[in-house]
Amino acid sequence: MFSSIVYTSTTGSCKKYAELLSARLHIPARPLGKEYVPADTKIIYVGWLFAGKIMGYDKAAAKYDIGAVVQVGMSPASEKSESVGRKKNAIDPSVPLFTRQGGFNINKLPLPFKLVMKVKNKEIAARFEGKTNLTDAQKATFKMAKTGVGEPPCWCVDDIVKWCKNN
Repeated sequence: MFSSIVYTSTTGSCKKYAELLSARLHIPARPLGKEYVPADTKIIYVGWLFAGKIMGYDKAAAKYDIGAVVQVGMSPASEKSESVGRKKNAIDPSVPLFTRQGGFNINKLPLPFKLVMKVKNKEIAARFEGKTNLTDAQKATFKMAKTGVGEPPCWCVDDIVKWCKNN
């Protein structure tokens, strides 16, 4: 049983997912390092992606018993995003890793990340340019890349809640 949801959020998406999970699972959501959560507590960790790294994950993994991970990025979830997330963050195969599309606001990023994303957004947008059969999630990513801001088409946590209740 999980005692807490711990998250790292810069633009607000991870906080939103943590709060949605908190409300559904009836356990507190707390920002990593800002509110006290006892060491070795069994948690769900929610963190944002940057170049495949789940920000704050290493720090959380060193302190807590992570029973599930939610990685939040601007791209739609895919099998590749899960395998990359596991590999780049050394997440044990026994720990479920859920991938979610979050919102994006380039203006809320710290300067080094903002500079990288200004270049990266051009590359991301170019991949979608001229394509007509985009899913809603792909349309959201395209909009975020083109404008620097946007939200995913949905904020669904049903499968995560179901997994938690069954385990």
